[in-house]
Amino acid sequence: MPDPTASLPATLPSNLPRKARGLAAGCALLALFCVLLAAFPGVFTRLELSLSDLRFRLATRPLAHPDIVFVDIDDDSVRLFGAWPIARSAHARVLDILTDCGVSLVAFDIVFHGPSAKDGDHGAGEREDAALEAAIARNGRVVFPVGVGLVREPEVVRLSPDADDLPLLPSLLPPGQVHVPDLLQAETTFLPLARLSRQAIGLGHVAATPDADGVYRRMPLYVGYHGQLLPSLALTCVLRHLGAKALARPGALDITWPGGRISVPTDDQGLLPVNLPAPWGRGFWHVSYAELIEAAADPARMAFLRQGLKGKIALIDLAASGTTDIKATPLSEAEPLATLHAGLMNTILTGAFLRQTPAWSSAALAGGFLFLLTLLYLRLPIRRFLPVGALVCALCPASVLGIYLASGLALSLTASTGACVFFLLGLLAEGLARSARESARQRRMLEAYFSPAIARQILESGTDIMEGRGVDLSVLFSDIAGFTALSDHMEPAEVQRFLGEYLEEMTACVFRHGGAVDKFMGDGVMAFFGYPEAPGVDSVENARRSALGAVSAAVDMQAALRRLNARWRAQGRHEIQIRIGVNTGHCVVGDMGSRSRREFTLLGRNVNLGQRLESNASKGGVLLSARTAALVRAHFNLSEPALIKVKGFDQEVEVVSVVLPEGDGA
Repeated sequence: MPDPTASLPATLPSNLPRKARGLAAGCALLALFCVLLAAFPGVFTRLELSLSDLRFRLATRPLAHPDIVFVDIDDDSVRLFGAWPIARSAHARVLDILTDCGVSLVAFDIVFHGPSAKDGDHGAGEREDAALEAAIARNGRVVFPVGVGLVREPEVVRLSPDADDLPLLPSLLPPGQVHVPDLLQAETTFLPLARLSRQAIGLGHVAATPDADGVYRRMPLYVGYHGQLLPSLALTCVLRHLGAKALARPGALDITWPGGRISVPTDDQGLLPVNLPAPWGRGFWHVSYAELIEAAADPARMAFLRQGLKGKIALIDLAASGTTDIKATPLSEAEPLATLHAGLMNTILTGAFLRQTPAWSSAALAGGFLFLLTLLYLRLPIRRFLPVGALVCALCPASVLGIYLASGLALSLTASTGACVFFLLGLLAEGLARSARESARQRRMLEAYFSPAIARQILESGTDIMEGRGVDLSVLFSDIAGFTALSDHMEPAEVQRFLGEYLEEMTACVFRHGGAVDKFMGDGVMAFFGYPEAPGVDSVENARRSALGAVSAAVDMQAALRRLNARWRAQGRHEIQIRIGVNTGHCVVGDMGSRSRREFTLLGRNVNLGQRLESNASKGGVLLSARTAALVRAHFNLSEPALIKVKGFDQEVEVVSVVLPEGDGA
């Protein structure tokens, strides 16, 4: 960590009162923070986005509007109809069921672009299209999506639509007082088949705009299109559902309908933060294609569906495994993008808007806390000021969070909190810099071997882990079978990428079960469990816990590799198998080596045995020593013991294999 006092001028008078020097240091670091904020806006933007997600999850979620229902094309539905894409006549069957149930409208999050093709049978494809067209006409309340390519350049604004764009014209909104070139622009369009879109009551774009970190938090409520506004699928659904009209103005879209009115806030580009009510599968009612088809043959279930779906917006989405329409949101790392469309509808219908505040409001809040820190620093002795100043810094993000929870106003967490923290660090420059440097050095060293949780435990306990000592623990070795031959057929960059993905997953498995990574040996991993010992645990219990953690990690590694292989297989890449050996016994642990080259590692006969077990394990298997097996037998399905001859050991060694759960082993 850099010394905060390094930012102070070299000519600072040595006889300047201590408090004044602290204030000067605080102002210097505050100025440094402002420079960093201006010089690296992307870094702080990503940090602010991450913090905003945490704040978003802490806030009370809005209720899911009862008028919104998901109709999922899930795995069961795809299996029912054979494969994806399913026949358009199948969509027609489901649409007829929804029509029978009296839904308010049906919104497809699927673009039926181009005529249906049935293995070259034009007649069959025509019948499929005709079936869906007839079902749309019978329903009379279908909204279709439009795929668009968005750009930020106002030069793409065109005043004359192409002939292929004519089906969009009835859905366009007048610009009102909005300056259309300021918006995101639809440069290209990807429309449904014309014969289908002619039967629809509206079209809307399904473009989504990720933030800098790839997470989808906002959606364009409308985009510029030939000098007019192309509404989103969600907005089109809301307008048709309510029988409403929309009038755009700078910063807002006014929606009016008989008996109601709502003003939807937007930014200058027409973007609106989506206030998601719940992660995928929760909040909204979900019903699948398969369920609807099965219910059609059961009068009692159909009666229930009619009662539940009458007057609802049915959003048909693709949620089957392996689909590409999966994105990260503030509530989940992977959800079908349809959750954003439903969330945007819900935000509008419930009025649960998230409002961004001007930059000056965050600056004013930070200024108030900086003034309070200055007063406290001048009045309190330094020892009393340290906890009080830290409390004030903690109150700053707490205030931002409280304002958000109370009013929905999103002040900047990063800028205001960062300003307070940098200023406080300047006030406490010398002492804090010294302790922070030492703490950061120790933490970096420990996290090279241990998971963050264990590293934190070591720091808090004050344990000197570098001092050599003997410990009863478990050691794990893993190795990729035949990787040397495999790597001969791969480019160096591919080998590097391949090992990076593999070792990342294996390290996560070790850390998940309380282990530490000793070293990577090419494609091999050496890890240990049970050091440092938990407080108050004797050597027998430590050995038992370490064995349980090591074997659990080994089983987890085989399962993780199976998932990796599935992903690599889908990408047309190589698949691999690994061997794992686990041994429990007395080892010497500590800082080893010469004066010029040292390494934290393990030594001893039991370490060597662990490596020999790995080399004798079967591909995709986990081989344990007799002692390890005795310690974990109650928790895992193990094979009968066997005797094997291993290199470096005079007598045969008793070993046991883990019987992996079906599907977890190779």
